[in-house]
Amino acid sequence: MFKRSIHTTSKILQSSSNKGAFGNAMDAFRAATELQKSQPTKTTIDDRFIPNFNNKTTYDPFDFSISSQRYQNKVYKTQLAQRMKSSSFNTVEINPTDFYVLPHLLSSYVNVSGQILHRSVTGLSPKKQKQMAKAIRRARAFGLMSSVAKDVSTFPKRGSSL
Repeated sequence: MFKRSIHTTSKILQSSSNKGAFGNAMDAFRAATELQKSQPTKTTIDDRFIPNFNNKTTYDPFDFSISSQRYQNKVYKTQLAQRMKSSSFNTVEINPTDFYVLPHLLSSYVNVSGQILHRSVTGLSPKKQKQMAKAIRRARAFGLMSSVAKDVSTFPKRGSSL
């Protein structure tokens, strides 16, 4: 019985004599959908997803593979480890806890999600790593550093090459 009443209601709404405001709105909606279907949709791709390839250059298929991305990540991590090991915080004279007011220096010892990097990554001695962690926690407590993200000033600027 319910289906029957819906069917008869739709017949009444479709009839031209009982159109009313609802019928006019339905006609406008149908016309808009037909117009939208007839127009071709333009798809735009964000420039971030288009790699910058040089013209007249030969590329190896390896350049487009996931293993290439993994290799680049490995190279980046080894370069980061070399930079960290040559850090001036490893010297005897410098105490990292004195630098809690300089979050831009401490943020290189924090990953992107705000976690303190492990000693194997930073290359600091155990004593210096504890002092560095204390300085980072102190900076967070004073509100100078975020506990959930890296310092924004360390991110690459727009248009600069990585």
